[in-house]
Amino acid sequence: MLNQIILIGRTVRDVEVKTAPNGRPFAIVTIAVQRSFRNQQTKAYDTDFIDVSLWGATAENVAKYAGKGSAISIRGRVANRVTDIPGHPTLHSAGVVAEQVSFIQTKAPDGMIVNNDDEENLIDDKTFNSLPSTEDFEDEIQANENGIVSEDQVNP
Repeated sequence: MLNQIILIGRTVRDVEVKTAPNGRPFAIVTIAVQRSFRNQQTKAYDTDFIDVSLWGATAENVAKYAGKGSAISIRGRVANRVTDIPGHPTLHSAGVVAEQVSFIQTKAPDGMIVNNDDEENLIDDKTFNSLPSTEDFEDEIQANENGIVSEDQVNP
């Protein structure tokens, strides 16, 4: 059996590290991942916004080196969550938990975005150049933050 997911995309906002009740640092990063096929109606590439849980040093490093618009690669797993709220039906959801993050572009201490050209990055130039910039999906980011659900999210 295998539970593994690989995502390559851009962060939609700066990452904020918080501390769990057990004292462990964590963060949730939302990345915009462009689909590999065009929407048949609009002829444009749709973008999915995926929340990824980061823990420990991984959360701290992503917060330190990845700013809004940074290109990152995430290898992780899908985790099921069950939420019990008294008086309501049990909620089941799935999320992505990062196990490894590679920085394709990082932010320098002065806030500038820097390309990383070391061999550890899991992306080639063709793939990198096809990643949308944050300007390409500003409207979708705003709709996502406002809780607006597009039709393709309801009927994929």
